[in-house]
Amino acid sequence: MQNCRSCFLFAALLLLAVLPHALRAESLRPFVMVTDQPETTYEGKWQRLAYQEAFKRLGVPLEVDLMPTQRVSAMVDSGAVDGQFMRVPAYGETHPDQVRVDESIYEVRFAIWASNPALTLPRLEDLAATNWIGVYRRGVELCQRSLSSLVPETRLTSIATEYDGLRMLLSGRVDFFCEIDAALLSALYSPEFKGVTSVRPLLTIGDRMVLYPYLYKTHADLAPRLAAVLKEMKAEGLLERYRQQARER
Repeated sequence: MQNCRSCFLFAALLLLAVLPHALRAESLRPFVMVTDQPETTYEGKWQRLAYQEAFKRLGVPLEVDLMPTQRVSAMVDSGAVDGQFMRVPAYGETHPDQVRVDESIYEVRFAIWASNPALTLPRLEDLAATNWIGVYRRGVELCQRSLSSLVPETRLTSIATEYDGLRMLLSGRVDFFCEIDAALLSALYSPEFKGVTSVRPLLTIGDRMVLYPYLYKTHADLAPRLAAVLKEMKAEGLLERYRQQARER
């Protein structure tokens, strides 16, 4: 009997030594969320504050990766990373391998921005009658769709970052820049553009939009849990507090 007990104990210890190690390794693997905003920007700071707290409440370790907007889509579509911080509601229609977290994290407006005080644009369609040169940030799909039928390719190009767009705008190399207000204003908070007051929206495109997190499809079970946590944080006023905190840093 004693030998049987010893054998059982030995087998149990072997099981504990092997299986839990694998399970622990899996459970401790960080959940990788990506953003196009560096942590040095206003927007990048508050995004990280918000999601770090959300995943802490979920008990899931979080890793945040930085990459260009266009690459974000490709990486999440392929499952190379686990999710991304924010996209428009209809984004999932063209990215079926991503699952929307049904609690908005942010509200934005898309706009045509200018620095030249002489420029006016009553309607978006009026762009077709101008000879203006413009840019939009790669990956900002609403800007691309809205402008491509109105401005020929010879006068419309994509750029990598909102900083590039602002530099071109302020140097007079382009007449307008199509960008999300949050990204552009975040860039204006940076030291490089401190004191710049000439940049203004010529025209807003569409209605104000709410943005949602998106996860790769294999994490669909996490989506409602993350939504519940974000809703809870909103009710506590925590998301707004993080925005204020990011501005003050």
